[in-house]
Amino acid sequence: MKQESSQVAQTKERLRNAFFELYAAKKIEHISIKEIADLAQLNRGTFYVYYRDIYDLLEKTEDELILELVNMIEDVIPPLLRDDNLGPFLPPVAFYNRNKKILQVLLGPTGDPHFVHKIKGIVKNTVQEIFRRENIPPAKNMEYVVEYIASAQIGIISYWMVEKDMALPVEELGEMIKHIILHGPVNYLLNADD
Repeated sequence: MKQESSQVAQTKERLRNAFFELYAAKKIEHISIKEIADLAQLNRGTFYVYYRDIYDLLEKTEDELILELVNMIEDVIPPLLRDDNLGPFLPPVAFYNRNKKILQVLLGPTGDPHFVHKIKGIVKNTVQEIFRRENIPPAKNMEYVVEYIASAQIGIISYWMVEKDMALPVEELGEMIKHIILHGPVNYLLNADD
């Protein structure tokens, strides 16, 4: 049974990798299932075993990434709210390396414009749920603050992945984001050399 599960995972990964290789080069509406199957060296029927269509493949991939991100967010926010000593502030570099091609496409200029919106919505809901669980009363205009934080983090991570090709070590990026969130961007700029 485990061998079958491993084979399924490998087949889905081949289809996903082929799709994102094509998606990096052209718009989704110009990609055919035949192209994906040919590039993955599988037949078209195999594609339909796992996905209804190209948009289903895209949505399932996005949902898997978002679920993984939400699980990581849930580990970071409570210590931040309790002023505990924070460990790594961003998902580990392995997450970015494993999903680099997919994230660069999704967050890049030819990517799915709904992906960022979907991430922001789920991140905001997750943060608000954590606030409720931690018994933190809602602050005045809290939704604006949560929107700012979500937008800023997604923006800086997109810039780091797409424009800078992850040139800055993830640990350094995480420390920078943590400082900006805790002390503000102006404070970071004024104290960046410290």
